[in-house]
Amino acid sequence: MQRTFSIIGLLIILLSVATITEFAHAGTESDELIQELAAEKGYSAEDLRQILSTAKRSQLVIDSLNRPAETVHTWKTYRPIFLKPSRIEQGVAYWKKHQKTLEKAAETYGVAPEIIVAIIGVETFYGKRPGTIAILDALYTQAYHYPKRAKFGRSQLKAFLQILMEEQIEPAMAVGSYAGAMGTPQFIPTSFLSFAVDFDGDNKRDIWGNDADVIGSVANYFSKHQWRKGEAVAVKTKPLDQRHPLYVDSAQRAAKPDITVSRIKQAEIPADGLGNDNALIKVIHLKGAEGSEFWLGLHNFYVITRYNHSNLYAMAVFQLSQEILTLKNQMDKQ
Repeated sequence: MQRTFSIIGLLIILLSVATITEFAHAGTESDELIQELAAEKGYSAEDLRQILSTAKRSQLVIDSLNRPAETVHTWKTYRPIFLKPSRIEQGVAYWKKHQKTLEKAAETYGVAPEIIVAIIGVETFYGKRPGTIAILDALYTQAYHYPKRAKFGRSQLKAFLQILMEEQIEPAMAVGSYAGAMGTPQFIPTSFLSFAVDFDGDNKRDIWGNDADVIGSVANYFSKHQWRKGEAVAVKTKPLDQRHPLYVDSAQRAAKPDITVSRIKQAEIPADGLGNDNALIKVIHLKGAEGSEFWLGLHNFYVITRYNHSNLYAMAVFQLSQEILTLKNQMDKQ
């Protein structure tokens, strides 16, 4: 019995030493980050230290990052998640509620309202599901307590501290996902610094509670990624069999358009609405509920994938946008 207690005691001591070492290392590393930001931006090191003193290692974040990969979706299983009647109807309601702001964003940035609304709908169900984890804890944990994402975590924590200082946001008010995506549009901190805008002129960029800033920021994101006003996004084409010269295996990861319209025509694929012969497109193969679907993704389709590097994601946004637009037009005529 005494030997058993000795072993348990030794394990407790070893775990305690490991924990103390881990937190000491985190303290040293975070102090380096503080000095770096203070030197680069002129912030008060004491203010930064005060913010970081409230950061906590989150086991929930670690457990979430360690979860086995989610089921690998095909278009058959992915589409029903986002093309539900409730998401379409709520999209129309969101559009009507913020119509003036969406019109202003479309005029300012050249991005169609239905695309802006669809992005917000896919990301957080129009702001209803933004996540509840403190971003400070999520990024601090990744930076100093999760080696696999330490580089990402440190860079995003640095950007997040800059956001807190510039926007005068209370750390506890900034919530989002365990991975560090923030607010209604789910921007990571570096994306916030690059693309978030004050769209209502109140001298704040608030992507948590200000829909005007959310709408303007999403539109600006697309504009900065070269969205082309008025151009098509994707066109469904005829089925291609495996002997076709442009047949592609189904792929979820997005790739840049790399085939000219003239090549599409040479391959006897209908090319109406695809632009001039030098325009570039991408053949996309999706495994849908009724079998294979083939789409021609244009430049704007690729731009959607800059928000999330997945063909399935971009197609969900595109088709949701079209369903929202159709329903809104129908309701407007009534």
